[in-house]
Amino acid sequence: MAKLFKVSVVAPDRTVFEDEVASIIAPGVTGYFGVMADHEATIIALRSGVVEILDSTNQREHVAITGGFLEVSGNHAIILADDARVAKDIDIAEEQRLLEEARRALRGESSEFTQEQAQHELDRAMARLKAVKMV
Repeated sequence: MAKLFKVSVVAPDRTVFEDEVASIIAPGVTGYFGVMADHEATIIALRSGVVEILDSTNQREHVAITGGFLEVSGNHAIILADDARVAKDIDIAEEQRLLEEARRALRGESSEFTQEQAQHELDRAMARLKAVKMV
């Protein structure tokens, strides 16, 4: 059995995930990277994407994030995400609606979003839909 370490995924308004895990794979700004127990202390900037978590029973959990930072220190990793949602909690229909609304705004069509909001919503919806597909 792989050595375990504590992982916390925190959004501004709540803790999304917290448990002892075997490994995580996260979307760094320069590409995906992995963390296991006894990893060297580090702080890494994250981009929008999916964090894949391998738990103590070898089950995978997926968390969609829209940027943030990951800090590893000792045998604890914490992801401070701009936004985070566990795949099983994602409303697919709502994310598809937001994705289409963001695309309309980015094409210059009438929309409830500004261009900046549309890009953010596009990134978030795409990360969430990808997380759902990975389940």
